[in-house]
Amino acid sequence: MGSALSDPVGETHTDSARRVYEDLSILLTEAWRREEAQRGRIEAAAPTRVQSARNLVHYLSMREHDLRPLQKRLASLGLSSLGRAEPCVEWAISAVRYAAARLAEPPIQAERARAGALPFEVGRSLLDRQTDALLGPRPRERTVRIMVTMPTEAATDTSFVRGCVELGMNVMRINTAHDGPDEWLAMIENLRAARRATGRDCRVFADLSGPKLRTTSIVKNGQRREAVRLHAGDALLLHSRPELEGESEDPERMLPMPAVGCSHAEVLASLREGHQVWFDDGKIGTEVASLGERGATLRVQFTKPGGQKLRLEKGLNLPDTQINLPALSEEDRGAMRVLAPHVDGFALSFVRTGKDASDLRAALAEISDRPIAHVLKIETREGFHNLPSLLFELMRTPVGGVMIARGDLAIECGFERMAEIQEEILWLCEAAHTPVIWATEVLASLAKQGRPTRAEITDAAMAQRAECVMLNKGPEILSAVRTLSDILTRMEPHQRKKMSMFRPLHVAMAPVQGVG
Repeated sequence: MGSALSDPVGETHTDSARRVYEDLSILLTEAWRREEAQRGRIEAAAPTRVQSARNLVHYLSMREHDLRPLQKRLASLGLSSLGRAEPCVEWAISAVRYAAARLAEPPIQAERARAGALPFEVGRSLLDRQTDALLGPRPRERTVRIMVTMPTEAATDTSFVRGCVELGMNVMRINTAHDGPDEWLAMIENLRAARRATGRDCRVFADLSGPKLRTTSIVKNGQRREAVRLHAGDALLLHSRPELEGESEDPERMLPMPAVGCSHAEVLASLREGHQVWFDDGKIGTEVASLGERGATLRVQFTKPGGQKLRLEKGLNLPDTQINLPALSEEDRGAMRVLAPHVDGFALSFVRTGKDASDLRAALAEISDRPIAHVLKIETREGFHNLPSLLFELMRTPVGGVMIARGDLAIECGFERMAEIQEEILWLCEAAHTPVIWATEVLASLAKQGRPTRAEITDAAMAQRAECVMLNKGPEILSAVRTLSDILTRMEPHQRKKMSMFRPLHVAMAPVQGVG
């Protein structure tokens, strides 16, 4: 339908209304047809999530089309453009269709909405209830929650944890890639003390590392190194062979380029010539030049001017490569066994397919009988492309959410696409009534150096459209919590998801000055 729509130039008011009614009728019919075809997925959702699964099916059906010509017609008629239909797709289309039918001459007989269609308020309340279940009751001062990543000092400094809670932390995040069980449990105990002292609620989430690819060794000129400086045009060998990790003074055994070990040998078999390989959060960009028995020869395409040091234990991103690794490592499962009795939810990193989400659900069912929330971190290109399937899998559990992990996601999909991608994630999750956690580098300069950039303030304000915003650790994290809480509180009267809220503006009340 979408590509067949023409622009409403030259149409009469009545013709436009009739054409709008017909187009919206097609959208509804296709949504109902898709609902019937996807009934198995809808009915597989947890009982409290069935309506949300149905609404997501309707949204995906609607968004298959280019609706821009239809939206122009709707605007010319003074009708809603469907731009805020996410929480109640069938109801929104039906309501606009009914209005268009009344504008036609003669008026068209049409029902307002089919029985069972979710009104706007009900769709919004489903998201609100899911948010409360995942992130705890709404704070007194604002709707959007704040999640804070705990530094090691949170295990020993009760006053630090209490300060985070007093300044606005609503969710404590424990990153199991750092510290250990003793520190994790001490952080949770300090949070319990802070909750008792302040009377404030604060949830606890544990972040599971997942299959993170890292550099394990660096050898150059026969010597092991802690780091190697790379420039555009340089070559290096990416491998997983133990014999290439040792030192040697034999010139015949020395490679003509640095040799860098990779933590997962099976990944190298999936590389192909031309695939991108990024190191250290996108600081070094390379391309596979050739493949051989020893590994993959990479050619450096990007570094900062003057080159960039590649160090041990730095992450790798392979956006073009199909990676077949288990979603949960043995280390993750060990962390789950330790933390399951104490946390409110687990966040799984590098989720790629629906099977990854089902593996998390199965692992939690084996470990604990108590309900524990699931959060899926979207930080790979494959995970983003599979987001609809991931959401359907997530809705098989009563409580779950999605994190936009913008660091790795930007590397995988391209920095220039991040604004577009995070919007699409927000839209799809709102259609599934699923809370979103906006993460990575929020007020990072403030947390690390004590002063934010102007762009970071704007980014934090934009984050208000998510249900939760995550801060990473830093020496000035308490200042970052205070500032973020203030920004979110100030933005709330202006914006709710995609809806601009028109509170009175002081600037509109000021006298208008003229000349002469």
